[in-house]
Amino acid sequence: MRTITILVALATLQTAVSADPLRERPEDYAWRLCPPERGIPLRPSYEDPLTPSDHTEIRADTSRILKEGISEFTGNVEVIRGPSAVSGEVVTYDPTTGFVNAEGRAHVWDQGFTWFGDSASYSLNSEVSRLHDGKYWVSQSRVRGYAGTVENDRVNQLTTLEDVDYTTCPESGQDWSMRADKITLNHGTDRGSARNAVLRVKNVPVFYLPYINFPISDKRKSGFLAPLFATTNESGFDFRLPYYWNIAPQHDATITPRVITDRGAMLGGQYRYLLERGRGEFEFEVLPDDDLSDGETRSAFSFKHDQRWQGGHRLNVDFANVSDDQYFEDFGRSIGVTSQRFVDRRAEYVYQVPGLYARTFVQSYQSVDDTIPGPAQPYKRIPSITVYAAKNIAGTRFTPAIESDLTYFSRPDSVTGGRFDIRPELKYDYRKTYLEITPRASVRQTQYFLDQPEGFDSSISRTVPSFDLNAKIFLERNFSMFGRTFFQTLEPQVYYLLIPKVGQDDIPIFDSGRFDINFLTLFQNNRFSGRDRIGDANQVTTALRSQILDQENGREVLRVSLGQIHYFRDLEITTVPTAAADDRSASELIGEVVSDLGAGWKVRGTLQWDPDTATTRKAAFNIRYNPDFRTTLNLGYRLRRSFDSIEQLEASVRWPIWENLGLVGRWNYSLVEEQTLEAVGGLEYESCCWGARLVSRRFLRNSAGEFDNGVFLEVAFRGLGGFGRKSSSLLRRGIPGYEDPFSR
Repeated sequence: MRTITILVALATLQTAVSADPLRERPEDYAWRLCPPERGIPLRPSYEDPLTPSDHTEIRADTSRILKEGISEFTGNVEVIRGPSAVSGEVVTYDPTTGFVNAEGRAHVWDQGFTWFGDSASYSLNSEVSRLHDGKYWVSQSRVRGYAGTVENDRVNQLTTLEDVDYTTCPESGQDWSMRADKITLNHGTDRGSARNAVLRVKNVPVFYLPYINFPISDKRKSGFLAPLFATTNESGFDFRLPYYWNIAPQHDATITPRVITDRGAMLGGQYRYLLERGRGEFEFEVLPDDDLSDGETRSAFSFKHDQRWQGGHRLNVDFANVSDDQYFEDFGRSIGVTSQRFVDRRAEYVYQVPGLYARTFVQSYQSVDDTIPGPAQPYKRIPSITVYAAKNIAGTRFTPAIESDLTYFSRPDSVTGGRFDIRPELKYDYRKTYLEITPRASVRQTQYFLDQPEGFDSSISRTVPSFDLNAKIFLERNFSMFGRTFFQTLEPQVYYLLIPKVGQDDIPIFDSGRFDINFLTLFQNNRFSGRDRIGDANQVTTALRSQILDQENGREVLRVSLGQIHYFRDLEITTVPTAAADDRSASELIGEVVSDLGAGWKVRGTLQWDPDTATTRKAAFNIRYNPDFRTTLNLGYRLRRSFDSIEQLEASVRWPIWENLGLVGRWNYSLVEEQTLEAVGGLEYESCCWGARLVSRRFLRNSAGEFDNGVFLEVAFRGLGGFGRKSSSLLRRGIPGYEDPFSR
């Protein structure tokens, strides 16, 4: 009998588990605060476990069996047919029709469903049951309630319940319930509907729906989603009522009417589609008359598509547009969004098979900062074509390769034109289990064809050879300490790079800039991004990595990396023709340390120290305490010394105060500006069958120093859904290691 079991599919709470198996969330975590289930009758079973499931077994204290007609059984009567069973004080059974009628303390068990009431009737042949005035339980879940009548028709896959009460709370503390005059479940279409549904909290009606249509499985169904609401000091009260439209199995849309009290009525939407080998989505927002912007129409839209074909073909399209340069500042949710200055637009086609990579793309930008002049904006690429091919010479360690790139650059009031770059190379791979040596020689030929030279020659050519050698040694050992056995690796690495100085001041800069130095860029063959500058080099990088693993559980106890570049001559190629050569003898010393201290403690630190000035150029330190999925504490420090120096402190926490109450918070403070950039604080409350989250947030919304304040309230009913403005995504981004307690 499928009667109420499917109601549990109303739940919108999803599973979330920790990546660490030692701190994995138990399957029954969501119900840990519930008392033990009591009073659910146990289903009777065959006396002989080997009885075939199509046999009917009847047990009773007394019986009156007729050869023809209806038989009557009294006193602790149990009728069993396979996984189904009926019991009662008085049971009648018609063997010709298979009809069973139970009176007095009647019970029905079928397919994870249990019913207890005054009377029940069940046809073992037609599989139609009728139940009256009683309680129901759904096995493998916490769903329970009361129904005046239930009729279940397995043949037509329909269940009808009248005068229904639905909840996941225990009987000892029914904090909430949903009551409806009638619920109809169509198991064939996995659709359900309820009429005159009322949500009650502590038996007080708080929400009424004259009609609600909902899915009774994981299949999607059109209908209104939970309303969202929040309040901010900039825009006032914000209310949204999303409507989900299940257009087809591969298409859906969400239409969201939105009211912002200080701005006006807004309409948003999202359309998603799935193809056999692709997917995409379209999103938009329109505010026809913004009261805070003199009645200006505000809008934004974006389109994304990802298509893949057999044989290594791939297509990506990403296009977006906003109506004005203040849109992200007014409607963004973080400083990373509100400070966005450009909107990226691109279309990319890639063909990739072993030994061959080909890419064609076009790219442009929408500037959302009117103060940026044309010559300071990014270049458009219309188009850019890149091809890379490599193939090992059979029977040898040699691998020849060739890379080519053709790009046309365009930008207002700037030099524009095309660039063709080609780089053949030859690499030799020598590998042993303990050693790896890879020399490589290449030459890069670049040709420029400029339409608007703007002070440059219309045709420019450049040829730059290069040679590099990468060598690694792999050492390892086992050792014991503190009664435990550990495995340690040691990897010394040397990387030599030789590139002659080739004058490039007469070449425009379309896409080149100097890389920030870090442990990865120590081993790059060009200190500049793009292809307009090839850095001169006669240098060697020395590095050392070591890792210690606990052999008992595989835990990475410690990982240390240390590296530095040593220059044998000055670095003369720059992106600024008038800049002086870099005469340092060595780069910053780069160090990284990662350690899992056990018991939930993890530490990570990076340091860039300049030996010439004896100063720290960059530093970052983070410590995390995450002993279980309910507790996480993060402390961090970040430093960068440059023309726009950054020095910040960060702290975030999810800490249980009591078993059912937790504290959440995040704080980001700038030591340079001496001000808080973001502050988040709130409480999370859980009970057996419901929870609530109240979060307040203040964050820097623009470079002018203006702040936005917001308050988020969310209430979740386990097994039903939630109401309010969801703040879980905000907390996941801001609190590393955070897990939503309402996600199951």
